[in-house]
Amino acid sequence: PYRPDLRDPGLRPDPVWVPTRTPAAPGPRDLLVRVRAAALNYRDVMLATGLLPPDAEVPQPGGPAIGLECAGDVIATGADVTGFRPGDRVYALAPGAMASHVLVRAETAGRVPDGMTYAEAATLPVVFLTVHHALERLARLAPGETLLVHGGAGGVGLAALQYARYRGADVIATAGTSVKRDLLRALGVTHVLDSRRLGFAEHVLPATGGQGVDVVLNTLSGEAVTRSLEALRPCGRFIELGKRDVYANAPLPLRPLRATVAFHVLDINQLPFHAPQEAAASRDEVVRRIAAGISRPLPHQAYPADRIADALRALQHSRHLGKVIVTCDEPPALRRPVPTPRLDPRGTYLVTGGLGGFGAATARHLAARGARCLDLVSRRGADIEGAAELIEELAALGTRARAHAADVTDPDALRRIIDRADAEDRPLRGVVHSVLCLDDAPLAELTPERFAAVLAPKMRGALVLDALTRDRDLDLFVMYSSVSALIGNQLQAPYAAGNLVQEALVRARRAAGAPGLAVGWGGIGETGYLFRAGMTETFERLGAGAVPPDLACAALDRLLGQDTDVATVGRFDWHRMARALSTLSAARFTALTDGGPGEDTAGRSEEFTRRYAAAADDDEARAVVADTLLHLAARVLQTTPERLDGARNLDDLGLDSLMMAELATVMRRAFGCELPVMELVGVSSLSGLAERVHRILRRRPGSGS
Repeated sequence: PYRPDLRDPGLRPDPVWVPTRTPAAPGPRDLLVRVRAAALNYRDVMLATGLLPPDAEVPQPGGPAIGLECAGDVIATGADVTGFRPGDRVYALAPGAMASHVLVRAETAGRVPDGMTYAEAATLPVVFLTVHHALERLARLAPGETLLVHGGAGGVGLAALQYARYRGADVIATAGTSVKRDLLRALGVTHVLDSRRLGFAEHVLPATGGQGVDVVLNTLSGEAVTRSLEALRPCGRFIELGKRDVYANAPLPLRPLRATVAFHVLDINQLPFHAPQEAAASRDEVVRRIAAGISRPLPHQAYPADRIADALRALQHSRHLGKVIVTCDEPPALRRPVPTPRLDPRGTYLVTGGLGGFGAATARHLAARGARCLDLVSRRGADIEGAAELIEELAALGTRARAHAADVTDPDALRRIIDRADAEDRPLRGVVHSVLCLDDAPLAELTPERFAAVLAPKMRGALVLDALTRDRDLDLFVMYSSVSALIGNQLQAPYAAGNLVQEALVRARRAAGAPGLAVGWGGIGETGYLFRAGMTETFERLGAGAVPPDLACAALDRLLGQDTDVATVGRFDWHRMARALSTLSAARFTALTDGGPGEDTAGRSEEFTRRYAAAADDDEARAVVADTLLHLAARVLQTTPERLDGARNLDDLGLDSLMMAELATVMRRAFGCELPVMELVGVSSLSGLAERVHRILRRRPGSGS
């Protein structure tokens, strides 16, 4: 048996297949299914990228796992199961379905009709149950009514088209690309609109004779929700299937609901737990319609199991029509788990910065791993908020933890803590140095005192710990560094310097035969500094996602089991980060940033220089700048140039301040000229920006002006 493993952020950017235990014997109402094909849903992308909130789903044994639906062969049945037997081909709703074997509830399964492939059958369970419950039980879509379907070329959208045709309802559909809109027209949809332009709402009223639509099936977010609500006629019904605004607790304007509008939020994955009878009734009707040929398999793209990462990326970037399927005809290459060092229950483990933030999360992890004595050090010791609760929590895990108020740069203070552990016959067996001290400012503004205050805990603290423990037999000696040591940060020079010292120290220890590991962490969610400072979303936009603490600790375990001295761990989209951070254009980052989607800045720079120099007159040169700028802005907005209007206001295009900073970086590379972000803020449109760039280029020596 095998399943995909997501608990390796930073070490591998994609899920890998790992061996797992054979599923338990089926319960009385269960089926044990050998999975032949499983479908991916957007929820799986959110899980794989760490964006699924902890409270987003009903808790499952072992936690959330990839996969919600599958098709395969019944291997065994529970004692109370009737209607299925070993050898039957079935499709089913199944949490954790992306695996070689899965246990499913018999009442969520249906027989695969003769002549239907496993991949086709895997497109059925979630979308048709969603559509049936949304449009029949919640919206009560009636013949002659009009349904607005957002994302009409996706799995749910295509299933909704089938249902609307079955019910005799009219359809207006939106889609995000011209290819998807062409598909919808080919399927007989008369009114097809662009889901990525808010103007879709302006076309709904004329298409409905000024009446508005009766039902909206929504997967969009933000302002598009308000526009869709405004497109409803009185007594209309709005079915919210999207998760982004719900999880973000986004505000909802109530004025559009004044005309007796019903608003429903549907998460079909939770329905069997909260309303099992309703879920069973909907499932029975879906099975009947599939068996009768009323509901038919959807278009899909199939990927072999070894390409599950490609499948997730295709879904993440909407590069698909219908459903994305992973087939399990051939076993994928499996990665064997890396053993991690055992912790000594008779020894003591010292964690600096261990009473708060990620240091406290590390203390919990060490306790869960078997450490029974922890010395947690900080400047204020037990006076830190939450310290008492942490000590009690660790005690409940069977670990005695002591809070120490000490300066990590004071060798005498740390020596006393270590000597006390020795005197109690609990010798020091491990060190985790996780102190954090920040004072963000440009280097020119930092006084020597401010610089030293940030540098000392990282650098001198590490050197003190090394000197006190170099001759000891330790299980681990871990320095918590930062990705800033790798890529730099203009406002954190002393912090980056301290982290670099820690990494150099670890390499020196390893060269001397002593244990050592330095981990350059990216953002840590839930408890890390970015989370506490409210900067997680900003860094997500840059391409640096936050890693939940439990996944970060799992990565730490794996690194401790490998022959690694220095590693960087985080969720990094290097190609996106390179567009905003000029330091990543250095040659040493080529292996990370080359070859990414849309990363053709160098080629576009050469093309621009050639075209600009060959321009016959000033107007043609200006047009070359405008065309190049349109392509650069499209890359930042992750869209296509033909969808951008150079005369529109930059705010209307969706270019916020963070994107403007990114645009300034790619413009500098493509045009070879500096244009400060504040100067970009002063223009209202891409056309105005192109004119400004053109004037700068014309002032260059040798430009002919």
